[in-house]
Amino acid sequence: MGYSAQGFRYAADLSGRINGKSFYWRVPADLTRKEELFAAFRGELWFPEDAPTDWDALFEALRDFSWMSDRTIVLVHEALPRLPEEDLQRYLSILRDAVRSWSAGGPRHLEVVFPEAARERIARLLPG
Repeated sequence: MGYSAQGFRYAADLSGRINGKSFYWRVPADLTRKEELFAAFRGELWFPEDAPTDWDALFEALRDFSWMSDRTIVLVHEALPRLPEEDLQRYLSILRDAVRSWSAGGPRHLEVVFPEAARERIARLLPG
């Protein structure tokens, strides 16, 4: 399981646990609207209930995690969310930028994992 240019990891088999020493969340694959995506993140990652439901707020929360005791947060996607293409591209760019911001150092580490089958589409949506 290697890292891509975007900083994501890809795996052929996501049926097992990727990392047992971290906060681990499987992002639902059936999300079709960005509002559903924001709600899922708020609920599962314990974002503040009054957090705004927009892309900027999601990015800021993914760069914070001060409310969590785990040092590594792993977001596993068994499939890409079924968001409209523009929203999917925005979501992926936010994940990429959040991963890169933690890679620069800090108290926590964010890992984002996708199925190997999604690699080509992600590379098309987020070149380089």
